[in-house]
Amino acid sequence: MEIGIKIAMVDVTVSKENHDYNEREQKIFEVLMLNLASHANGQTVKIGMAMNPLKKSASDLFASQFAWQTSIENEVYEEFVEGVKRRYQVAFKMCDLEDVMIKFQENSYLVKE
Repeated sequence: MEIGIKIAMVDVTVSKENHDYNEREQKIFEVLMLNLASHANGQTVKIGMAMNPLKKSASDLFASQFAWQTSIENEVYEEFVEGVKRRYQVAFKMCDLEDVMIKFQENSYLVKE
């Protein structure tokens, strides 16, 4: 019998080194990323998801923690991640954004620093 840790939350960071976007452009970008993630959640996870902003570094365009009230299975989580990545990459292409990095850190409360 295998014991696996289910996913309860994920920190998502979208970064672009040396970007020169102003505050308004970054806010529009954040709203776009939240809407795309919300759509992916509705299509794959099908339960409510909290979206909490995280502190951003200078190179970050978007940093947010997505959390579910109940943990989700790894298969559902992987489908969610793929949906978010696909939507984000299409948005980057449509906005002519290159060299953008997407990072997912699952269950950040388990990470020991």
